[in-house]
Amino acid sequence: MAGHTTTQLASARRFLTPALLLLLALLLRIPSIGQPLVGVFATKNVVYAMIARNWIAGHAPCWCPTLDVLVDGQRSWHLVELPVSAYLAGGLWALLGGSLDVWGRLVSIAFSLVGVAALYALLLRWHGRTVATVGAALLGIAPVSVVYGQKFMLEPSVAALSILALYTAERWFDSRRLGWLAALLVSLALLLLTKCYMAVIVLPLGARLLQTLRRDRCAATPTNDWRLFAATSAAVALAAFPAALWYTWAYTAAAPGETLSPPLFFSVRDSAATHPLPSPLLWDPAFYARWLRDVATIGLTPVGFVLFAVGLVQREARQHLPWLAASLLLVVLLPRKFHEMNYYFLVILPPLCAVAALGWQRLSERWRPSRLAVIGVATALMLPALRYSASPSYLVPEEDRTVTTAAAAVRPLLTPDEPVATMHGTTIDLLYYCGHPGWAVAPDRDDLTVRLGECRRQGARLLVVAGLSWQQRHAPCRRLLDTLEPVATGDDYAVYRLPEVDVLTSDAARRRSTDDATKASAVAHLSSGLLSPER
Repeated sequence: MAGHTTTQLASARRFLTPALLLLLALLLRIPSIGQPLVGVFATKNVVYAMIARNWIAGHAPCWCPTLDVLVDGQRSWHLVELPVSAYLAGGLWALLGGSLDVWGRLVSIAFSLVGVAALYALLLRWHGRTVATVGAALLGIAPVSVVYGQKFMLEPSVAALSILALYTAERWFDSRRLGWLAALLVSLALLLLTKCYMAVIVLPLGARLLQTLRRDRCAATPTNDWRLFAATSAAVALAAFPAALWYTWAYTAAAPGETLSPPLFFSVRDSAATHPLPSPLLWDPAFYARWLRDVATIGLTPVGFVLFAVGLVQREARQHLPWLAASLLLVVLLPRKFHEMNYYFLVILPPLCAVAALGWQRLSERWRPSRLAVIGVATALMLPALRYSASPSYLVPEEDRTVTTAAAAVRPLLTPDEPVATMHGTTIDLLYYCGHPGWAVAPDRDDLTVRLGECRRQGARLLVVAGLSWQQRHAPCRRLLDTLEPVATGDDYAVYRLPEVDVLTSDAARRRSTDDATKASAVAHLSSGLLSPER
């Protein structure tokens, strides 16, 4: 009886640790579940929301990600990746109803939890409970994971699928069960469809396969090495086939000079053009300094970075070198992305957390910290994590607070599928919440009048502006808005009626002539003052 009770307690403890880790990760992400898709990288969020909504609405097939931004009078294509997690959110929204924003965030949170659980399971097999607990905890509380792990973005799914690919491969190598091989195939196929650059995952996968083959050859019981190698290679090739097919089509469809050129918002060709190889950033020491700073702050936090440095020199860290090499290869291939878009750090975070956990294991074995010391280290990890993640995760910036109200004000004034012009900085979040196709016009454009004239010519009757006080900080924009007729106004937003194109352009010409006359008068006055006898 006592032995049975002890077994039950041990089993409960075995599941209690990962359950607490998942609860912690959930509590850090769930408070923002009802927020609109504004703020940090708002355009990135609403791009995937638009793609999901247009697919569900029947405006585009799933292989052709489509936005509400009009190009040549048509909804534009976003041929950069196939956003699997966005389609999952859209499918759940269509099936169960509710808010697409909430479903997008829930799917990201779910993938974040899957990533934490998968990393725990993987490290448990490789290094034991201590390393598994610390590594999964670091991934769960990392600022970059908290901030982007609850947004309508792809990176949480990319991180989770990469860990799942390694975990399922590990189980396949050990058990040789076809179910684990199928799981490896599915996770790898979804990963490569979502982000083609994650082909670097073949480095740690290949390294683990070679280690397994070497181990089997040294074992007393002979095994069929060639079958393991052939089956794994076939699964990887089969997983890569859908991605190769889609990216080849996307690259071909985006070719310039095509007779039937699609309306493109952005494409893999554009992405390749903006990331030349080798990048000039690779020769800039400031890039590496900033990269290390980001790893030590929004990535692992300062304490986690120290643990990583300790873990990197441990013998056990050699097992993670192929995984780390894959992450560094991404940095070399895409340095500009890491320099300008810090959510890419979430993709390379799992191996860093694993090595940092090895550092904690080494320190704890050597110094035998007390329970109070462990609590102190945990606090030193949590406080910077909350500091770096609280504001972008839980607070809506002041200039973004009127986006949903402005969109709600203009929707009743529009007919079904009528295009609309929107203005909210350089983002397209306002256009998304309008629920109509149209254009996002930046307030600081030199050709603002020309751009609005093009919108009017293509059918836009209304211009909706959110964060009005922020947009009017640009003098040309303020002067232009003063000439337009307001249809609806509210707290820091307004809806304007766009006049006919000839009226719009004549007003612009009149303003330019007035400005030129004012400048000429000022110059003449200044010149007369400089030449007067009193001077």
